Amino acid sequence: MEKQEQPIRVLEVLGRMDRGGAEAMIMNLYRKMDRSRVQLDFMVHTQDHCLFDDEIEQLGGHIYRVPRFKVYNFFSYKRAWKQFFKEHPEHRVIHGHMGATAAIYLHEANKAGRFTIAHSHSAKSPILDLRNFLYKMFAYPTRFIAKQLFGCSTEAGIERYGNKYVKGANYRNFPNAIDLNKFTFQECIRERTRATFSIRNDQIVIICTGRITVQKNPAMVFEIFQKIVKQDTNAICLWVGTGELEEKYKGLIKTAGLEDRIRMTGVRSDIPELLQAADAFLFPSLWEGLPVSVIEAQATGLPCVIADTISKEVEVSPLVEWHSLAESPGLWAERCLELAKSAMQKRYSPIDDVRKAGYDINETVAWLMDFYQAHQA
Repeated sequence: MEKQEQPIRVLEVLGRMDRGGAEAMIMNLYRKMDRSRVQLDFMVHTQDHCLFDDEIEQLGGHIYRVPRFKVYNFFSYKRAWKQFFKEHPEHRVIHGHMGATAAIYLHEANKAGRFTIAHSHSAKSPILDLRNFLYKMFAYPTRFIAKQLFGCSTEAGIERYGNKYVKGANYRNFPNAIDLNKFTFQECIRERTRATFSIRNDQIVIICTGRITVQKNPAMVFEIFQKIVKQDTNAICLWVGTGELEEKYKGLIKTAGLEDRIRMTGVRSDIPELLQAADAFLFPSLWEGLPVSVIEAQATGLPCVIADTISKEVEVSPLVEWHSLAESPGLWAERCLELAKSAMQKRYSPIDDVRKAGYDINETVAWLMDFYQAHQA
């Protein structure tokens, strides 16, 4: 394909550009793109300076801002989008990751003659409250409005758009792909990372990555970690991530006198290295779309003990073991330790399995750039 004089500009719509599943996925793709062909800009719903803002600008992207939607400001929110499209004709493709208001801004984008994409990143939440009710109410019309529907998994697609539309011609599963080179297991990386954390070679390490928020079931993570360090007095648990419940569990760990055994690392940029340093991956989420963290863990050769609430499409290798959240934390801990001991004896990365399942970011980014260019409105 011949290079154009100017790249097409695609607008990615999100709540904010901090570290989260959808945000990390978009940034991973953005870094890999040929930005002489496709350049991304970002519309966010916050005035805060966020984690990825500086990097976006360094990569040539622009950050735009609209007021956060609060229901009562429906008309002013709609006007803000209408004005934006009037002032920015350069954005020919609008890729909406912000689900709650997608029906509003994608409708305005359609009226302005743009190509519109809706992208579902999460499956059904078991929490029934006013916020989820309003989300479903406002998000429902999106299936009729977006010209293209994406979902990170079939379950995520059905949850947002319904079974009928997922079976339609305008729907496609879009996997949260990863850089397989970064996640391929290397013994030297394992040894170096463990040394950084003062972890001996004979110590078992169980890791959990993700935001410390209700969705990720931190109460059960904490209970399982407590059982792990009780069952194996040498085991170390790494809890990687941040979130609104982080301080609560830091306090509980401190009160239990387990700060050296259950280590909360906060946000880390060296996830591939941490996964290679570990021996098993724990993931008892209440609900998910298709969590890329489980794909990453498998790519490094980690056995994964995960909740059966998660999309079955996440199992791309023989390394996944499913468990019910109704099972005791002690059983979960026991399986983590047993699988970790086996992994310590023989570790390999099932990279071919991960690639065949569609999670090679080099293939995904090439497809997405072609798609964007082919669908300029």
